[in-house]
Amino acid sequence: MSRRKRTFTSELLTHQQGDVLKVGFLKKKGHVRRNWLDRWFVLTTEGVYYYKNRADTKPLGVIPLFGSSAAEDTLQKHQFVFTCLTAEGKDYPIQASTRDEMLVWVKAIEDAKEERNRRPPSGTATASVNPGAGASKPRPPNSSATSPNGATGKGAANKDKDSSDDSDDD
Repeated sequence: MSRRKRTFTSELLTHQQGDVLKVGFLKKKGHVRRNWLDRWFVLTTEGVYYYKNRADTKPLGVIPLFGSSAAEDTLQKHQFVFTCLTAEGKDYPIQASTRDEMLVWVKAIEDAKEERNRRPPSGTATASVNPGAGASKPRPPNSSATSPNGATGKGAANKDKDSSDDSDDD
């Protein structure tokens, strides 16, 4: 059976924010069953979105770039694994097919993160470093746990995660 070739269009970006910097298939370790599943990853200036397949328009999840890090993970038993760690301490082990591909993704994520950290999160109010200064509104608690459907606050990411957990444990 031949694989249908699809073009990457703006239709696939309906639930994403930011400029697309890199796309490709990688394996992601599930958070429940801890099995490795192929996912379509889209790196933007706002986060790393992952989808069940290339044609999906709604992401299974997003790894926010603000305050996150990405680095090679030598503790995994699999090769070519890197881990994205969010500001909240949630880890996302991701496997590339080659060492070069892994290094390119880590560098692209780190570059996007540095660019991202130079400016406040888009679409959200920011907390001022000096609480008495500025007119910016404080960010609600756990607002960085923004779900792909835009819901924010405690448990918002888990609400969407739970609905997608039925089939693939991302």
